[in-house]
Amino acid sequence: MSLRRRLLATVAGTLVAALLLAGCGDPDAGGSAPPPAFDPPLGFAAPTGTLFGGSGSRVFGRDADDLPAALVGTTIWATDGGRLVHVDSTGAAIPGPAAPPDRFVAGRPVATADGAVLVGGASVVPGSGTTPPGLSVDLLAFDAGTGALRWNAATVLPWTERPPAVAMTVAGVVAGVAVLTASTDAQRTALGIDLTTQRVLWSADGVAVDAVLADGPAGGTALGVATAPGASRAYAESRVVALDAVTGLRRPDVAGGLGRQVLRAPEITPAGPGLAVVSGRTAATTLAAPSASLRFVDARGAQVRTVDVGSSYTPPRCVWDEAATTVCGGDTRVFAVDATTAAPLWELPDAGANRVAPRLTTAWHGAVYGTTVNGPVVLDARTGADRDTRPGAAPVLVNAYLGLGAEASGVAGFGGGATIVPAVR
Repeated sequence: MSLRRRLLATVAGTLVAALLLAGCGDPDAGGSAPPPAFDPPLGFAAPTGTLFGGSGSRVFGRDADDLPAALVGTTIWATDGGRLVHVDSTGAAIPGPAAPPDRFVAGRPVATADGAVLVGGASVVPGSGTTPPGLSVDLLAFDAGTGALRWNAATVLPWTERPPAVAMTVAGVVAGVAVLTASTDAQRTALGIDLTTQRVLWSADGVAVDAVLADGPAGGTALGVATAPGASRAYAESRVVALDAVTGLRRPDVAGGLGRQVLRAPEITPAGPGLAVVSGRTAATTLAAPSASLRFVDARGAQVRTVDVGSSYTPPRCVWDEAATTVCGGDTRVFAVDATTAAPLWELPDAGANRVAPRLTTAWHGAVYGTTVNGPVVLDARTGADRDTRPGAAPVLVNAYLGLGAEASGVAGFGGGATIVPAVR
C-alpha cells in the first residue's frame, strides 16, 4: 500500500513560532543564543551533515511525503529502523530521547504547542497458552527540549502483526486530541488520544486517518480513508470518511457525493486549518483511460473546489505552507490556491511570460521551494513570482533555521542520506 501523503501533521503559523523557541539551540553551542531565524528562508549554506545515511538506515529514497522527520527549532527529530533519532544541524546525535526498549517507533514525529514531540510506536503483547501474541500501539510524548519521555498512551489492536511491518502515522492534533493510525497493507486502525488526560478516547478499525482539520472554536474533524479489512488501500475500493476528532463518531454528512465516491489509492493532505485535499484514481480508471481525481474539501467534507487534472494516473501532490497558501505540483504543472477558500491564485508554466514550472519540493510560510533546469529556485506562494533564483538548495522540509534536502550521494540506506542545510538568509 502506498504510504504517500499521510501526513501530514502540520502546525499553524503561530504554533510554529512557539515551537522554534521551545526547541532552539544545538547542544554543541555551549548555551549560546540560537542562530538567526529566517521566516521563510530564501538561501541555504552548503550541507553541514546528513540524516538517514549509512548501512544502518532503513529509510530509502527522499520522497518528502514519506520522509519520517520533523524540524523542531534548530534540531531534527526522526525515526529510522524502529529507533528515535534526535540530531543537531550537523547530524550529530543529541543525547536524551529514547523510546522504551520494546517499542518499535515509526513515522514522522509531530511537535505540539506545549513543547512536546509525538511519535507512534508498536510492541508485541506476549501470548500465553492458547492465546496468541497481540499487537499494542502507543502514542509517545517526548519533551522537545530535554528529550525525556513525558508520557505514553497504549492500546491493544484487534489485529496482530510484527511491529516492523506496522506503519505509524500521527495525523496531527486538533481540539486537544492527537490522531494516530497504525496500518499494514491489509489492516488499519485509527485512534484518538486526549493530550490532557493521556487516554485513548476512541478507535476506528478499518480507517486510516490522513489529516485533522479545525471545525469551529472547540471541534475538529479527522478525515480518513475506509478500506475493507484484508484489502490493500493502493488497489482496493476505498471511500473517504470523516470522524469527530473528540468522539470518533462518523459524521454522516461527510462529503455528500464524495463520501459515496469509490477511489483507488486515495490520499488526503491538509490544505489549510480547515481545508484538505482529497486525491486518488476514480473507479472509471483503466489502462487506456486514466482518471485521477483532486478535490478540496472543508472540515465538514463539503466539496469546495474540484480541479481538472487531465488524463493522468497520478494527481498532483499538494503542500500547505502552514500560512495562507497551498501549492500543488505534478510532472509538468504547478499551481497555488488560497488555504481558506481554495480559490486559484496562479499557475505555471506560463507560455506568455516564458516561464516554466519548477519541480515542487515543499512550501513554507509564503515561500515555494523547487528546482528547474537552472537549479534550485524559491517562488512567492501568493503570486508565483521568482523570489530567489539562487537559494543554494531546494529542501523537502524547511523551517526558519534548517532545510532537509536531497540525498548527498547514492541511495539513503546504502551510503547516502538526506542533506542538512542551514538557512543563511
